[in-house]
Amino acid sequence: MGACELTDVVFDDVLHPEFIARTAAWTQTEGEKSASLANKLSSETSSDAKAKQERADKQAAKKKAEQKLANQKLAAKKLAEQKSAEKKAAQIAAAQTVSGQKSETAALSSNKTRSAASSNDSESTKSDKQTAVSTTVSAHKSAAAAQADLKSDSSVQSAKAVPAAAEAAAASQTPPTQLLFSKTALLHPDQASEATWTYAVSDEELLLLQRIVMAEAEGEPYAGKVAVANVVLNRLRSANYPDTIRDVIYQRYQFSPVLNGRFDRVVPSEDSVKAAAEALNGRKEVPDDTYFFVSLELATDMTVPNTRTPVKKIGHHTFFK
Repeated sequence: MGACELTDVVFDDVLHPEFIARTAAWTQTEGEKSASLANKLSSETSSDAKAKQERADKQAAKKKAEQKLANQKLAAKKLAEQKSAEKKAAQIAAAQTVSGQKSETAALSSNKTRSAASSNDSESTKSDKQTAVSTTVSAHKSAAAAQADLKSDSSVQSAKAVPAAAEAAAASQTPPTQLLFSKTALLHPDQASEATWTYAVSDEELLLLQRIVMAEAEGEPYAGKVAVANVVLNRLRSANYPDTIRDVIYQRYQFSPVLNGRFDRVVPSEDSVKAAAEALNGRKEVPDDTYFFVSLELATDMTVPNTRTPVKKIGHHTFFK
């Protein structure tokens, strides 16, 4: 054999062992590359399919919510029409009653007139002094009766006002199971006809909202507690933040008590529970476009104060758009 490279590898059509080993290694490497590429393509296909399914599910949920809202509006309209018909019927009945009373009064007055005409003329001979005294006494009695009626009416109105105020306060502290939103604001339950979409509040999310209020505003005024809940709900409404109360609260690097673990340790106080409920029922201490709050005395990161517009200061917190 000479120094020819070919004769070092092949002799009499037989592959040299070293060449065989190289060929096998190359074949194995190419096979692994092909398998890796196939796995990658399969993974990307699976991810695309999952994303498409999630978008389809979200669109279906939104359509279902819009249908439910339309049904609620229709039911509210029917109820309003029914109440209007009942009110109209009551007004007609009241008008008929008043007409009957007027007829009876006119008949009674006519009878009294005839009776007075036929009475003894001696009544007209009473002294002017007695007439004056009688008139004065009658006037005093009428004034006293009017004052008594006025006091009675005031007492009745006061008695009605107290339960009504108590009922309104109790309603504002009872958290709703469904939130009503327009494109730019959280709506009061009485504004259902203006809603463009709704959100169902679970018991778990209610507790999370109460805990974030407690963790962020334990030593703050009551209005400051409501404002913290307002910020969470404003983010829920906004398209720039997550779609659930839970995801808004747990969004990375947003709420410091979640980062340092305080959020998991606190137990909501009575004021925190009330503040969360009132915020859910539509009470607003800050505008609907308020998404941030910072304690300027304690903050180490001044990005928000330096880049956002301040809206209001409550206690130690300054709120920003």
